[in-house]
Amino acid sequence: MRTPLALVATALLSGTAFAQTVNSELVFYQGDSTLNDWGLYRHLDRNSDGLFMAADELIPFAVDGATQITYVDDVKYRQEGTNHYVYIIASGDVVLRLQDLDGDGECAGPGEITQWADTRAGAGVSNTSPDSLDFDPITGTFYVTDDNWNSGSQPGSGIHAYTDLNGDGDANDAGEFMQFVDATSALTVPGTSGPVSIDIGDFEAVMYDSTNGIVIGFAQQDLALYAFQDLNGDGDAMDAGEAWNFCNMTFDVAGLEVNADVVSGALQSPSCPSSSGTGYYASLEVLDFAPGAGPSGEDVYWMMSTASNASCTGAGGLLYRGIDLNGDLDLNDIGEVTLMTGGPGSALTYPSMYGGAAHDGGFSCRAGGGDVLFYIDLNGDGDADDANETTLMGVDPLSHMVHEVDDAPVGAFAHPSSNVNWIEFGTGGTSSLGLVPEIDHIGFPTAGASFTVSLTNGIPNNANVLLAGFSNTVWNMPPVLNLPFDMTAAGAPGNTLYVAGEYQFNTVADASGNASTLLTIPGIPSLVGQDLFFQWYCLDSLANPRGATMSNAAQSTIE
Repeated sequence: MRTPLALVATALLSGTAFAQTVNSELVFYQGDSTLNDWGLYRHLDRNSDGLFMAADELIPFAVDGATQITYVDDVKYRQEGTNHYVYIIASGDVVLRLQDLDGDGECAGPGEITQWADTRAGAGVSNTSPDSLDFDPITGTFYVTDDNWNSGSQPGSGIHAYTDLNGDGDANDAGEFMQFVDATSALTVPGTSGPVSIDIGDFEAVMYDSTNGIVIGFAQQDLALYAFQDLNGDGDAMDAGEAWNFCNMTFDVAGLEVNADVVSGALQSPSCPSSSGTGYYASLEVLDFAPGAGPSGEDVYWMMSTASNASCTGAGGLLYRGIDLNGDLDLNDIGEVTLMTGGPGSALTYPSMYGGAAHDGGFSCRAGGGDVLFYIDLNGDGDADDANETTLMGVDPLSHMVHEVDDAPVGAFAHPSSNVNWIEFGTGGTSSLGLVPEIDHIGFPTAGASFTVSLTNGIPNNANVLLAGFSNTVWNMPPVLNLPFDMTAAGAPGNTLYVAGEYQFNTVADASGNASTLLTIPGIPSLVGQDLFFQWYCLDSLANPRGATMSNAAQSTIE
């Protein structure tokens, strides 16, 4: 059910701004504790209206039954050559890499979710707490913040750099981890009257400035954004001149320059007095760098407050846009930071924001209750508070708790409904382990080429047979079987044979119950257009008198 807040927003906000320039979809983490459906979802514009409001435009992307994706701290889309990936910080303090290998628009099949980096092993500690990640599009290095902060810096905290140097699909090998900002050391930045010692053990967010090669992190203890750059090429930013105050919009650290417009009162600070009675509190935990997205083609630095107005009055729902007007590599000068939305003049002030991403010249925020708002400065006045500049473009009808989000170009991942050359049908039986074997694939049957048919939820280390044939209505073996055929009479109640098994391929499941068979289609032109049908027969001596269970089935056409 849509929240009353969303209903109010519909009346206030136009839907034209985003519809004019829709080139992206959103990938985000959300779920519901009752439904237990935590995972990554997509907002996909199926009907081409520039919005994500239709019921079928909220679709699963990587919901794996809490096998690997049980909690996500950040999401980042990245294209590498012709491949499209989503990287996430997930449970167990690991970075996972997701790839849609079979082209079905989801990442939940065999081999589609892999561990890319183990932050504990990389740092050589037993516990880490990675919060945010971003990457260098040239080198492929990922920068990961780690705020394992408990009344002070801890081993393994700071900002880490991971690079897949040997091209094996992960960054877990020797030399592929670097302590880019080592929180157990000391670091100073230039201040108004001399060097200022900064806290480097509690970074909550990071963005990578790909134009200048700069890593920018939000330091929660200092409430400031610091910039880091490896100037001497030693792999870290711990040397003299390699760190500086990038943007400070609070007065929490003595001697640290504060943004000139915050000092004059022209810009609202995203802070409030700390509940401890000392200093301030702020939470700019969503950062994004958008090269060339400014009104005159400037690079844009987006900064979003994730504070709650319930505990930090006036700081919730604030979105800032930063442009380095004078080229000094900071945002502390007059006019360089503007409040895009969330202030007193905003069309709708949301009490909390959980995630956001820059795209199409503006910025999308996911708000409390699952509403998605797109903000864009159409008239060039530095905010998105004017007519048609704020669009309610998506809602979550399930009222999930929402969190991290990133955008991906339209077309990077398939529309599930467009994957017409692999149609699954029927229902598998239940194995002795209480699981239902599932069929899947990588690639499609193409004359003169190979593709893979895979199995999940089989019996670990047991034999399986892939049945393949040209019919799902009759199997002309003696005796002739009309399909589908109820396997009860054959000693396997609850199972159904759906396909003709003219061709049979033996394989053995691995220790996780997964199996696959590589099939090569002869390069015969007359085969093009011929339908093929597939189903797994899984040996399972404890399941039933026959000692086997069947998977669901699939139909595909030779291309």
